[in-house]
Amino acid sequence: MAENNEGVNRMMEKFALLADAMENIYPQGRGVVVFELNEDDFNLTQKEMLIPTNVSSQFKVDISGTEFIFLKRELLNDETDTI
Repeated sequence: MAENNEGVNRMMEKFALLADAMENIYPQGRGVVVFELNEDDFNLTQKEMLIPTNVSSQFKVDISGTEFIFLKRELLNDETDTI
């Protein structure tokens, strides 16, 4: 169990650093980060963030006021326009 908590703490610490950096760049803005993940990365993140495994293909976590949204790759259309 301690190993699992250590993984959560390390991941949360990294996301907190990202949230802090975004807030420093845009202090009046609201930060939202979207990750499109393959099946393995999605499942690993879900496990390490202690998200129930019955969550099918997306979940979000609020860290220091920044929303981190995790999507399985299959949810996004590959033909989406990019800038």
